[in-house]
Amino acid sequence: MATTSTLDELARAADLDASTGRERDLTIRQRDIDEPLVLDSLTAGRLALHRVNVAGAVTLRSCVIEELVVDHCTADALLVSNSRIGRLVVRNTPRNTEVDVSETALEALDVHSCGPTRFEGVRVSDSVQISAMRGPVQLRRLRAATLALRSQAAVGRQRRPQVSLENVHVTETITLDDLWLASLTLDEVDVAALLLRRVRVDAPFRGTGVRCRDGLRINGMVVPAEASALLDSEVRGPVVVRGLRHAETVPAQRRQTAPDTAPTTGAAAELVFRSSRISSLAASADEVSPVVVELADTSVRALAVPVGPARYRLAGTSSVQEVDLGDVVFRNDEHVTGFLDRVFTRVSPGALEAVRSTLTGRRRMSEGDQLYYFTRQREAAEGPLLRRLAGRALLGGVLGWGVRARNPARTLGAAMLSTAVALHLSGAARDPQGGGLLDLVAVGRALVLACALWLNVGVGAPSELKTHAWTALAVGCTGGGLLFTTLTVGIVIRKLVR
Repeated sequence: MATTSTLDELARAADLDASTGRERDLTIRQRDIDEPLVLDSLTAGRLALHRVNVAGAVTLRSCVIEELVVDHCTADALLVSNSRIGRLVVRNTPRNTEVDVSETALEALDVHSCGPTRFEGVRVSDSVQISAMRGPVQLRRLRAATLALRSQAAVGRQRRPQVSLENVHVTETITLDDLWLASLTLDEVDVAALLLRRVRVDAPFRGTGVRCRDGLRINGMVVPAEASALLDSEVRGPVVVRGLRHAETVPAQRRQTAPDTAPTTGAAAELVFRSSRISSLAASADEVSPVVVELADTSVRALAVPVGPARYRLAGTSSVQEVDLGDVVFRNDEHVTGFLDRVFTRVSPGALEAVRSTLTGRRRMSEGDQLYYFTRQREAAEGPLLRRLAGRALLGGVLGWGVRARNPARTLGAAMLSTAVALHLSGAARDPQGGGLLDLVAVGRALVLACALWLNVGVGAPSELKTHAWTALAVGCTGGGLLFTTLTVGIVIRKLVR
């Protein structure tokens, strides 16, 4: 094992001239070292290894180097620990060469076309760039300004890399772009903005404890049949889900997995936010693949109307403070159901409450009353028979749930007309010497008497009708009239005051 602590010793180990390593910079090109190379407590300005073949691992311990470049080198592994490096560049290592950096401080880190990559306890003051991945990437306890993972060199299902981020803190942006991964896992990630662009995963994407201060953007992601999920996460900025696709709707995926099978269209791609908090959420989809974004026990401050065949699903104790209503006006139940079917997968109590609270917050009280009435009618319709009769027929159809004035007013008018017809047909309000059923004076007298009974403005009647039965009729009509009149007037006054 060649253990070196100076550039002069490293130059001799690489069979270079003795004077080559006397400066702060050293470049080694196209050399073969027949034993593992260990750099211990080495101090240098710029150290570059180009096409160096090492029989074993290249290990750096407690080194201070301003710039380290490892390009087209062959070794069992590149191990860096407890060091301080300004800029670390690793390029084009063999697929089975592991790049392992631990407990090290850097200014910038650039890894291109390398095999298994593992960073643990690494602090980078500037950017981390990982591109053309040829193996799994595992980042633990990483702190950096920006982090970008782009493209990959591996092809074939067995060579798709696995990416795992655990306890990662990035002050600006994490970008994953143009990747086809076996799996993607985020665990306790704190970042300003998280961008997932053109990322395809074979296993469901999982994120736990993700904290995004400025937003989360998912654009062109391809997911498998099982729903991907973000758990116990918080996004203070906007969440934008655009072009989420189901794997079965992507032609390239179908050609590799089942070339003789007829294409399957219309499969919905699902993304779940569970036990999370979101500032705002917007989703859009194309006609090929519908998108379902599920909110399970999640609170959302603002929800935008989805574009295309994208829908939201509310589950558990999820709550939405405000829904973007656009120019929609709710004048009847058809307007309500049409809007909710456009935004949500089903007309649930949570969806109705979200829209109603939005209308109330915007002082659109009459439309809010329409939503309240529609909600109560649906709740009553889902109960047993007795509850349906008492709720939908009596409280809703007759009393209007206390928010719709036309229901009690309509009931009162129908009751007065029915009473007038009954009085006229029974002859209780007709003069015995009159013209019978076709006497218009008798008809008017019956109508006036019915109005007087129901509106509590007098119960005068012919002397022969002053019996106990007449008294009971008068009391019943007067009580009902008081109820319907008071309720109608109260609702109207409530609307005018608001």
